[in-house]
Amino acid sequence: MRKQLLILFGIILFAQPLFAQSKTITGIITSQSDGLSLPGVSVLVEGTAKSTVTDLDGKFSILVNENETLLFSFIGFSTKKIKISSTTDVINLKMTEELNALSEVVVLGSTVRATRKELGNAVTSLKGEDLVKAQPGGLSTALQGKIAGAQVSQNSGDPAGGFSIKLRGTSSILGSSDPLYVIDGVVLNNATTNVTNLNVTTGNSNMQIGQNRSSDINPNDIQSIEVLNGGAAAAIYGSRAANGVVLITTKKGVAGETRYTFSTSVTSNQIRKKLNLNMSDKQFVSTSPALFPIQGNPASPTTVNVLGRNLETRTFGVQRYDYQDDIFTTGIGTDTYFSMQGGDEKTKYFASLGHLVNEGIIKNTDFKRTGAKVRLKHDFNSKLSATVGLNYISSSSNEKPDGNVFWSPINSINITNNIYAISQRDANGNLLAVDPNRINPLSIIETFKIKQNTDRIISDIQLNYVPFKNFNADLIFGIDNYNQRGNVYIPRYPYIVNPAYYNDGYVSEATNRVVQFNNDLNLKYVWNINQNWKATTYGGYNIQTYRDNFVAVEGRNLKPFIETINAFNTLIPGSPSSSQSKYNLWGYYLQETFGYKDKLYVTIAGRQDASTIFSSDNRSQFYPKASFSYVLSDEKFMESIHDIVSSVRIRGSWGKSGSLTAIKPYARFTNYSTGTLLGNSTFTIEGFKQGNLDLKPEQSVTYEIGGDFGFIKDRLSLSFSYYNADIDDLLLPVQLAASEGATNTIKNIGQMNNRGFEVNLKYDIIKKENLHLDAFVNYSSNRNKVTGLPQTRFKLDSNLAGAPVFVEMDKPIGIFYGTYFARNSDGSLLLTPNGYPQTEKGDVNTGTAQRDASGQPTGAILNKQIGNPNPDYIISFGANLNYKKFGLSILFDGVQGVDVFDADYRTRQGVGSGTIVAQELNGELPRGYIWSIYNIEEFRVVDGSYLKLREVSLNYSFGKINEFFDDLTITASGRNLISWDNFTSFDPETNSGGQSSVAKYNFGTVPIPSSYSLAVKFQF
Repeated sequence: MRKQLLILFGIILFAQPLFAQSKTITGIITSQSDGLSLPGVSVLVEGTAKSTVTDLDGKFSILVNENETLLFSFIGFSTKKIKISSTTDVINLKMTEELNALSEVVVLGSTVRATRKELGNAVTSLKGEDLVKAQPGGLSTALQGKIAGAQVSQNSGDPAGGFSIKLRGTSSILGSSDPLYVIDGVVLNNATTNVTNLNVTTGNSNMQIGQNRSSDINPNDIQSIEVLNGGAAAAIYGSRAANGVVLITTKKGVAGETRYTFSTSVTSNQIRKKLNLNMSDKQFVSTSPALFPIQGNPASPTTVNVLGRNLETRTFGVQRYDYQDDIFTTGIGTDTYFSMQGGDEKTKYFASLGHLVNEGIIKNTDFKRTGAKVRLKHDFNSKLSATVGLNYISSSSNEKPDGNVFWSPINSINITNNIYAISQRDANGNLLAVDPNRINPLSIIETFKIKQNTDRIISDIQLNYVPFKNFNADLIFGIDNYNQRGNVYIPRYPYIVNPAYYNDGYVSEATNRVVQFNNDLNLKYVWNINQNWKATTYGGYNIQTYRDNFVAVEGRNLKPFIETINAFNTLIPGSPSSSQSKYNLWGYYLQETFGYKDKLYVTIAGRQDASTIFSSDNRSQFYPKASFSYVLSDEKFMESIHDIVSSVRIRGSWGKSGSLTAIKPYARFTNYSTGTLLGNSTFTIEGFKQGNLDLKPEQSVTYEIGGDFGFIKDRLSLSFSYYNADIDDLLLPVQLAASEGATNTIKNIGQMNNRGFEVNLKYDIIKKENLHLDAFVNYSSNRNKVTGLPQTRFKLDSNLAGAPVFVEMDKPIGIFYGTYFARNSDGSLLLTPNGYPQTEKGDVNTGTAQRDASGQPTGAILNKQIGNPNPDYIISFGANLNYKKFGLSILFDGVQGVDVFDADYRTRQGVGSGTIVAQELNGELPRGYIWSIYNIEEFRVVDGSYLKLREVSLNYSFGKINEFFDDLTITASGRNLISWDNFTSFDPETNSGGQSSVAKYNFGTVPIPSSYSLAVKFQF
């Protein structure tokens, strides 16, 4: 098969073009409703890949042959077709708005297009201008609340904090649940690689903290985005699309005089919500300087015994401080962007420069990104064209530890009693000590130097060849290459501190080099069989290679005056370390779509994929797909109600997919570490993990049914989808008996199911020439369930927050399973005779609670499901108002029914800064109340539901000012302004587990700031 494809490619590449009578067509595209020009309209020669887009004034120019047909498409407008005759020279077209236009052309692959009515699955289309209304700064930020069925979460409020995007729930545990990102045909690497927090364990659930590389993409460069939910949606990407696909099309050149865009904005980042802390003027007497409310003391007449611990009841006066004022600041950001686009009939170009500076709300943190992008397209003749794209990005950040360690600025608020004046200094200007088991928060702010730098090149070369009408071939070479570097310097402390926090100083240096290459060939042939039937054939192959090289060194016991890696006198155990990952993916596909009378479409497809991550016996997998789409509204019996029900489409799809990258390239092998013992070399099993050569790729079988409806001449549109995905051969970490020579391994032992539905509703409330108001709602609900395990349950994760993350049969993935409160039959807390809450006890074999003769719990301590981190539903809604030259947009976004393990809330009570402490000090709660609940894990599981005012944007467009400036637009916007939630700490959206597929807990992570922006944009 591969040999045949290479022969076909050679024929395509070297065949002599056939010339035909051609001419240049020009014109202006405007909106039917208000007469305004439409920039960005796609103008495509039907049956070919030859296309252009309209410029800022709606103008276009394209070289076509006589008797060819031009296809005009734009998101939100009805697609138009115009056949070119010998007399056609100019086409001035007025396009009609259509909220859910079934004839709208959508992107399915880098060079693959289809009308919406041909598809058997839901596709979300987003315009570039809708992404940047509220100055998002990053790609993932721009997507929040805009995709039905997607949970887009900002895991950290750090200026370059990581994001997670889940389309239709968690699909893997060891692998990522993030979708595949493709930008102009280049498969984008969105990995999270830790180069600045080397001393943080990743746990068993693949905890991923820090930046993910979507932060490198400038939203200002984006023309449009298509999101394909579900693995059955994209046969051309195969296993890589197991979690869905985000297809990004960037701006490109247009024929005509050069047009320029310049924009600049300033942003203010502020803490959205401060914690309520204990500000009482007293605290309990204790023999220990730490954990004042729960620290035990020798028995005396002034102590009370609570659950086996003697607690002092006496208090003494103190002054308390709010450390939040010392840690948080107002961060200022700027985003400057310049682009130019133009060209002639043969060569079109687009180029841009962007520079972003974003300061964080933690003092001395920031993120900077500078990017330069060039995209050229040259038409050699009417048959052959080539496109070259080059995007260079340089980013840097100044960071502080962001959660998961006891020396992060946020954790310093939560784990230090607020009785110390942290800004006090000695005669030499050195900060003074706080609790001897903790670090002064200002030491972290002022002296820790943590820096990360990334240089990245995303480049592609594409050839399009049309040897004859209705057949085209596209060859793509794409590369994503970046070098990520991290440096950490923690100086010696000027006071005594726990050695575990590097009292003698710490330095580290890490480098991660990644090269990812993809080579795609896509072939398309359209056969108009007769007046009623049409067949469209797709075929091709994909080859992807991945290489990375990670090197890290850590040391402590620093030399004076040196801040580089050379400062250490003592290497950290296990350092230096180095690792390499190499794997290849390849596959080929064939897809056939039959269309009947442009209203009924049936598609069948097959794809063969393989990956070197798995052994030769298991690496090759076949993935079939089938779908249908039926435009019911085109039937004659629907004509009588067409004014009310203007469009109806029923669709369905079935497909098989699988994750060929759920584990690392060498995870199936037993890896060894070297060492020395008595002068001799030794070999030990790395991580005590045993290999498994029989590992197979995870498999997912998904079906989807849905419909798209338009009412009242398409002013009201409704789209819904129901899906069911069965995942087999789920890869899970398994504990082994020590007698096997290792403690853990990976096996294909799990099954999981995701099912749910998505609803998208949009209504044009007012639609007049100078006034347009629309409202929309996106709603989705996913139910995840583990359907296969070799045992009832097992603990999945060992994390720093102590979150008890479990996998259990017939329960959602990643539930919290732990100790819980004893309760009365009415649900109220069952108190001890002295009035304290207590842990439930009973029969561990049956899980049944037991009571003694006095009605108190008896037996062994019980455990049960105490929380579920998977949301009941995701919702976003908003409205857009345009009145003459004014525009107003508002977006709300939230999740409901999600639980978070809030380790910070519990710890604040233990050290003395929490609000429950104040109640105990003031006698509102009995002395020892905190100690009675402190070790009950249910106490730490809190409601993480929220609804946020995600975006507000108000703009005014002056239009053409003079002969030089075509437009001036001023925009005032805000992001994350209000959050309606009952969360016990800063922000329920953040996740100290980072981009992990399953971990959801809170342990010292930076909250997401509220941002206020003012932007000015010139077009000339």
